Amino acid sequence: MKARQRFTMIALSLSCILCAGTTFALISLEPPTVEEVAHDSRASVELLPTLTDLEEPLQVPQPDLLEVPSPEPVVRASRFDFMHPDADVMELPDEVEVAAVNPDSWSVEVSEQPVTAPHARRAPAKARTKQAKKRRKKRYTLKERLAEISPTAVPRLVAKFQSSKVAWPPAEVAFVALKDEKAIELYARPKDGTWSHVHRYKVLAASGGRGPKLKRGDKQVPEGVYRISYLNPNSAFHVSLRVNYPNRFDRSMARKDGRKDLGGDIMIHGKAVSAGCLAIGDPAAEELFVLAAEVGIRNVKVVIAPTDFRREEAISVTKGPKWVPKLYTEIASAMSPYKAPEEPSLLTLLGL
Repeated sequence: MKARQRFTMIALSLSCILCAGTTFALISLEPPTVEEVAHDSRASVELLPTLTDLEEPLQVPQPDLLEVPSPEPVVRASRFDFMHPDADVMELPDEVEVAAVNPDSWSVEVSEQPVTAPHARRAPAKARTKQAKKRRKKRYTLKERLAEISPTAVPRLVAKFQSSKVAWPPAEVAFVALKDEKAIELYARPKDGTWSHVHRYKVLAASGGRGPKLKRGDKQVPEGVYRISYLNPNSAFHVSLRVNYPNRFDRSMARKDGRKDLGGDIMIHGKAVSAGCLAIGDPAAEELFVLAAEVGIRNVKVVIAPTDFRREEAISVTKGPKWVPKLYTEIASAMSPYKAPEEPSLLTLLGL
């Protein structure tokens, strides 16, 4: 055999041997078990970070931005900034509403209020709201107000009538106001009977002096013969009885004088402050209020006099319009049915 043929045979033999060895090796290899596959998977998973493995969420850095301040809210000045925190709720009395409804009514006169210091500190908004709610008054009907004050006012009235030996309830009553004595005398009578003196109330406040009321703002208590036109259960001064000033005489004299703004809404009311009205305190105002409701305002007469003309021999007038003597004559005539109580003498006081 030639050398070339021998080389070829040896090469083929080696190739067969190598192929057989490789095949045997591949067949002998075992597939990986389930545990080995799971272990390899856990190893690979541990190499990948996740959000659930981290203690805190990843923070993505943001580029620095220029901070633009937000505009401050515009604060408008309140129309109540001038009020003191202790000031009461600003509420107009019902007399203003009556004047607005009735075209024949006249403007209201009220007492002057002190001006609040400009440097006074204001309470917080919530505190002011609570104060306002606390001070807000209940709005009464006439029936509700009478139901509230009658249980105490009526026994006081009955005691005064019994003490004066006057029948209760009366059919008519009269209030005689004496400006110089600062008093209101109460008179009453039964139907078709005579007038009797019941009680004398003290006037706690009344501005002005002797002389009729001529214009709004003169702070004069009017003088004349009047009626009660309205019972106000929601007065700024507890309760009030509205006198029908200006009456026909007042208007007639004003036309002659050329006066137009006479003022008005004169009240007999509670408290102890007044400007052109008669303030008699809350208990007395309650009694006259209940009494006027009991007999009806049509059966209440009001006489307002500068002095007690029943004790004067002659009526003297030193100043005022030319028609004042005529007015005083009319007032004196209206006062004549009401006999003034006799002043106790020294012997009477001593019980002799």
